[in-house]
Amino acid sequence: MDKHANTDSQWAAIEGSGPGHPRIGFDIQRRLLQALLILCVLTSLALLLVLGIVQWRDLHTQAFLAAERATVVAKEHADKVFELDTSLTGRVGDLLAGMNDDDIHARQHMIHLKLRQMIAGLPQITAVAVIGKNGDVLAHSRDYPFPPLSVADREYFIALKQGKQESISSVVVGRQMQRQVFTDGVARRAENGSFLGVILVSLDPGYFLSFYQEMLPGEMHQSLSLVREDGAILVRYPKMVNDVPNVSASSPLMRGIGANALAGTTTGISPLDGERKIISYRRVANHDVYVVSARSLSHIWRAWLSYMVLAGTLLLVPGSILCGIIIFAIRRVKDQKIAWQYWRRELALRHKVESDLRESQKFEALGKLLGRVAHDFNNCLMVVTTGIQIIRLKRVPGVEKQLEAIERSIKSGEQLTRQLLGVSRRQPLKPEIFSLQMKIPEWQLLLFNPIGAARCYVDVDTETWPVCVDAVEMQLALINILLNARDASPPDGSITLRTENILRRSAGPRQGYFVCISITDQGGGMSEETRKQAFDPLFTTKEAGKGTGLGLSQVENFAKAAGGYAEIESAVGIGTKVSIYLPAAESAMLAERDEGSLVAAAPPLKPLSILLVEDNTDVADGIVTLLETAGHAVTHLTGAADAEDFLSQRQPDVVISDIHMPGGITGIELAKKLNLRFPALPVILISGYAEDLQAAIKDGFSVISKPFTLDSINRQLAAKVR
Repeated sequence: MDKHANTDSQWAAIEGSGPGHPRIGFDIQRRLLQALLILCVLTSLALLLVLGIVQWRDLHTQAFLAAERATVVAKEHADKVFELDTSLTGRVGDLLAGMNDDDIHARQHMIHLKLRQMIAGLPQITAVAVIGKNGDVLAHSRDYPFPPLSVADREYFIALKQGKQESISSVVVGRQMQRQVFTDGVARRAENGSFLGVILVSLDPGYFLSFYQEMLPGEMHQSLSLVREDGAILVRYPKMVNDVPNVSASSPLMRGIGANALAGTTTGISPLDGERKIISYRRVANHDVYVVSARSLSHIWRAWLSYMVLAGTLLLVPGSILCGIIIFAIRRVKDQKIAWQYWRRELALRHKVESDLRESQKFEALGKLLGRVAHDFNNCLMVVTTGIQIIRLKRVPGVEKQLEAIERSIKSGEQLTRQLLGVSRRQPLKPEIFSLQMKIPEWQLLLFNPIGAARCYVDVDTETWPVCVDAVEMQLALINILLNARDASPPDGSITLRTENILRRSAGPRQGYFVCISITDQGGGMSEETRKQAFDPLFTTKEAGKGTGLGLSQVENFAKAAGGYAEIESAVGIGTKVSIYLPAAESAMLAERDEGSLVAAAPPLKPLSILLVEDNTDVADGIVTLLETAGHAVTHLTGAADAEDFLSQRQPDVVISDIHMPGGITGIELAKKLNLRFPALPVILISGYAEDLQAAIKDGFSVISKPFTLDSINRQLAAKVR
């Protein structure tokens, strides 16, 4: 007894505690472990709850965006179809101008051939018919002679006869064709406003169904519909088992249309199938028809449940293991309580070592976490930055305020990254590439209506190369030239717009591939002195108040800004020809180069062939689109090994590589290998890690920190590729 007492006293003196203190320490450990067990369980549940809330919001946001995107695309499609329909009825109206019912009936065969020719190659239009003022079909694109048939009882005919100018019918079965169609009818009226009849265009619902099916392949939880203003369903994909012809006035869709007749997004229970849905709608321009996208919320609920099951498994399994470890530790504490006198020092020392180790691991993990967060955050900023630049390059209207807000948020994000790791960033924009044979027909109303479309002739070569310019500035330039041509020409003088491909082989800045857009008038022409001053700002030959002299100056500035030039050819008494020469985009003119007789030209700095090595596909997609928009040809690979294999077969002008990549080979190591194998090959490294950038700079490589702009990457390319 005395020996044990002396031993206890010695341990107490060494540890600075009384005889009962170790027992109290074990009790505290047990209670702490129990608290840790409770905290572990609560933390896992709280984290699962937070993940569930975030995922629920994300799924709802994605569903709203998906419904709105589908509506926007389907509306653009419907706009084009109905615009073509309007154009067609206008042409038919011009054909029937001055004719009464007897005249139309007498010329039925000629009108039949014309109508048939007008709708050739238009799969969305099944037929065009001319209806007399009494409802009799006078001419039809489908059959000649057309059998006697009256549509006087049809709702659209009654509405048009009573004064409505245009009426879209519900889906009906054609009395002659015996197939489902819906019609777009336009009233023909005399100059005094009297009713002359109807021009009726029959549209194929199957054409819209095919397009909607391509947009939503297998998407049974989402639907696209074409709905009339009164709720009549014209087209719906996917088709319902029980066809419902109308949407009730009390439905969420009709209430939304009542609140905002142009566009909107709402939620509610669909009367068609009783499911709660996200409903997005947009009105087709100048027509009483809406494009409607509906996305089922039950699908979101199922997706959320699947995510929660997976997240719960990933969280609860390691949590359960951790809880088991804690429970085991509690039991071990109970066992260790018996032998505390024999290994208290070792236990204290081990606790200290473990504490130090946990601290070091914690700081190491924190450093890695901050680096990874900064890298991933910079990748996210890179995706958003490139997306904004691409949107600006494509000149999407009406979003400038939102883009500015996003840019402010990006700057805040960049500041946060700088606070974490001391990293800094930068950012601008570019024109779009398009084909004139596609754009000029779309611009005809805008370009030619102010000067009289009847006097204008358009000759656009179907093989015209694409150009890379600002579309709005180009429209303004063409309008300026056309207005000058109108003012210079007599009232009956024709104006011709023509495009052609030009290859300039002479030395100098005007050498290369150009697209020439020329506008020729039959006016009085210019003297040589006037022609030389025509592009001067504020120079004009018009009377005071009739012109500023800024029109042709804008034309020349536009051409120069696009990398081209403008010329004027004119002779007094003959007329004037104004030509704009725009550099052709890279993609279309290479076929000219196999002639073998071209004069050798100095290789341009741009466009370049670029190899992009980036493992993040979202970031890579944005960079590729941005560089390709700048005219470069970009090949994207996801790893250093793939890049080495690629370079062993083909060598680009420059390599742009991310530094931090999977696979064991970093971008710096790849750059070092390429310097040894291809000393003349320029390499530019990009990263969101401050350490990576500093290491690359120390090794003498050119670097760009994420997120970067088109302007910054262009400066690097210009510096690396001479």
